Amino acid sequence: MDPGDPGMYSVGMSLWHLALLLVVPALFWLGYAHHQDRIRPEPPVLTAFSFLLGLGSGSLCLGFYSVLAHRFPSLLVPGGDLMAETGSLLASVLLVGGVEETFKFAPFWVMTRFSDFNDEGDGLYYAAVVALGFATYENIHYLPALEGFAQVGRAFSTPLTHVVFASVWGYWVGRQRVRGRRLWAAALLGVPLAALTHGLFNILTLTPSWRLLGALLLLVLWVWRIHRVELVLRGGGGRGRVN
Repeated sequence: MDPGDPGMYSVGMSLWHLALLLVVPALFWLGYAHHQDRIRPEPPVLTAFSFLLGLGSGSLCLGFYSVLAHRFPSLLVPGGDLMAETGSLLASVLLVGGVEETFKFAPFWVMTRFSDFNDEGDGLYYAAVVALGFATYENIHYLPALEGFAQVGRAFSTPLTHVVFASVWGYWVGRQRVRGRRLWAAALLGVPLAALTHGLFNILTLTPSWRLLGALLLLVLWVWRIHRVELVLRGGGGRGRVN
């Protein structure tokens, strides 16, 4: 996400087309998350609330980027992109990974107060739903500027990547929540780690010769997430089953 000019929306695109590209991927990944949470599914009301909170956090994040760009023009390069998108790992970790993972984590933290967290998979579930809301707002901002395969590819890949990175803090904080332990230590571990992987992924994908490494990083995190979910499912969704 960047503080790009909303004028990018000038690229021709019908509202129905945009709605389809937003709704279908969101429903697909929500359905996948629900399938993984099938042992003791979370209430639909809380799922919808989490998604809306994620949508709102995406809006706030974009607003923050706009303020940041206005106050610190040096963070921008010609074309309006964040300096973080030009190859600096530190900038990418702090300005992209750090900012976006923090904005995603905030509504998840709210959900740790609203939900009972029946098992250790619930942290992954709510992190995924919040991330899907965040990614949906991000796509509202970006998709009108794209065409063809690039549109469809981003429509489906953006939710996936945000879910994967959010799983890092979602797992650790959710685990502590189920076990009745303090959440701050897990948050202080999970959010920076997610920011690091997020920023590193951005750098790798922006460099043509390193894009395969970016895909491998995402694959490793996705396999890890599936493994954690499968452990919960094999344990019957009980408390404290994941080690």
